[in-house]
Amino acid sequence: MIGSIDALSGATGPAVIPKTYHGKVGQAANFVIDIQNDFSYIIDTISWAPISPPGKLPPGLNLVSNQISIDPLIVSGSIEGKPTVAGTYQVLVTIGDSRSLDFFISGTNTLVIAPGDIPATITTPPTNQVVGQGTNVTFSVVAAGSTPIFYQWYYGGNTQIVGATNATLTLTNVPLTAAGTYSVSVTNAFGGQTSSAAKLTVNPKVVVPPFALANEHEVGGQFQFEFPTVIGASYSVQFLSALHGSTWQTVTNFPTATSAGPAQFMTPSNRAQGWYRVTSVP
Repeated sequence: MIGSIDALSGATGPAVIPKTYHGKVGQAANFVIDIQNDFSYIIDTISWAPISPPGKLPPGLNLVSNQISIDPLIVSGSIEGKPTVAGTYQVLVTIGDSRSLDFFISGTNTLVIAPGDIPATITTPPTNQVVGQGTNVTFSVVAAGSTPIFYQWYYGGNTQIVGATNATLTLTNVPLTAAGTYSVSVTNAFGGQTSSAAKLTVNPKVVVPPFALANEHEVGGQFQFEFPTVIGASYSVQFLSALHGSTWQTVTNFPTATSAGPAQFMTPSNRAQGWYRVTSVP
């Protein structure tokens, strides 16, 4: 970025040289003012004014006292320290000769602070997952540090998963053998870190055997039925008013069975005559 020199009308002679300085987070910096001096004036004042962002220097940097001597003529000032935040900052530097009230001239210096050499670290590790056999599952990790960051996923702690080099790992149509632990390493040119292990639990697919409604009996004008259940399966009771030209309608849904055994269903009191059936969803 190029700064500008702003002088009062008729001012000539010395000038603040617009300059862009580059630094890096975590590294010591010493940005020295650059003055062009033709000795037509004796520079004895220097002032600094951070203008973008207004009034702010990069955190970790400070304006250092000016060093001015007349014989020999040495004028210097600097911004020193160890920046902690990346960004672009502008400082207006004004110089002058206190004996010549009409001579004050300024220039803009730009400070560009680049991100530091920060090792890759994990900010959000992968988490445990529980899925059903034959479904899909995704693990993910969030990392921080200097880019580029490289990823490698592992199964069981030390078995490298070929091609798994992104921030996410997706497994499709998972078999029972996919159960286990998954971890990921994140690295860059300055270091890295390996995540804690995330556990994948794969529940076997539920196989529901054929079944029929049983133990039918009337209770207060309504009919009650029983049907067998399998752990892990969900059930829906449906009604059909006519075998031809009609559609099965859902009467009620049962939650996923947590234990094996018969479940009971009672027909609604306002239900017309027809047929009932139970369907299962593994």
